[in-house]
Amino acid sequence: MSIAGTQSGAPAWRLLLDYVRPHRWALLAGALLSLVTGGAALLLPLVARGLIDDLSHDRAITGALLAMSALVVANAALGALGSYVLRRTAESVVLGARRALSSYLLRLRIPAVDRSEPGDLMARITSDTTLLREVTTDSLVGLGTGGLTLVATVVMMGVVDPVLLGVTLAVIAGAGTVLSLIVPRINRASRQAQDAVGVMGASLERVLGALRTVKASGAEDREERRLHAAAEESWRQSVRAAKWTAAAGNTAGLSMQVAFITVLAVGGARVATGAIDIGTLVAFLLYVFYLMQPIQQVVGAITQYQTGAAALSRIQEALQLPAEPPSPHAELPSPAPHPQPSPSTTSASATPTTCPTSTTA
Repeated sequence: MSIAGTQSGAPAWRLLLDYVRPHRWALLAGALLSLVTGGAALLLPLVARGLIDDLSHDRAITGALLAMSALVVANAALGALGSYVLRRTAESVVLGARRALSSYLLRLRIPAVDRSEPGDLMARITSDTTLLREVTTDSLVGLGTGGLTLVATVVMMGVVDPVLLGVTLAVIAGAGTVLSLIVPRINRASRQAQDAVGVMGASLERVLGALRTVKASGAEDREERRLHAAAEESWRQSVRAAKWTAAAGNTAGLSMQVAFITVLAVGGARVATGAIDIGTLVAFLLYVFYLMQPIQQVVGAITQYQTGAAALSRIQEALQLPAEPPSPHAELPSPAPHPQPSPSTTSASATPTTCPTSTTA
């Protein structure tokens, strides 16, 4: 019997916060490093505009080149450090979830175990908890840092040229409408794919547990067809989720390409009329280029959250099974003290014993 019908009252984002709360400071440190990396990248277009202005007025460009080089090196170093901190924290979240779930499953009541499929429980503690790694870094942190970087980029684009900003936002709004139709489909397909993995694991566990009986009755072909059917169902649902995830990612990428071409055309016309100079257009195009990363980060966070929400729901279903209360750890009995020998015994044992010698006549 499956436990997929059990419903969890708490939303997925609240469950995720419960898992990451013990690691919130490390997660915050990684997020801050990612934000600093994004801030360093936002300064590059302004330095590039200054470089172009220096070239157009025959001024020295040494300072601008040194500033760009320092920003590039700082961006790479801080980005690598932030990525390591976030991935290490994500692994710690997975470890905590597996320890909590394994401890709870060991205390399940026998009727709850009889009504469940052991293979499905194994899938929840192995494959489902693994998805917490991606949902912690890509979804939780990615949505926060990507969203803030996106807002900061839009503000800087508005400072450079508000007209080109309006053109860019119009294109992005159209892509957001398409994404709002795709995201719910990813959630449903991911949940069905993970349920199919649990069914396959339960079927395999049942077959291996009664392998002698299966062989004695000649049911290998029938069980093989059943396992293959479960594997094919998991493949089918995973392909559906991959299809909608690819559609979401390509929609975001296509919108940024359309925005780049549109800004290039409108910006070129504004340069021709003298409304803006060439340095402003180059700086705005660089911002459009940098806008791709936070938009793809936010889109990836939303799509990854749908997959992680399905995994969190399955983990929570297992944690709602009837279980015994945790028992206090019993202390090991201390070894009995050895009796201390008395002084008389010690002296007697220390005196050598002489054996009588027989004399022969």
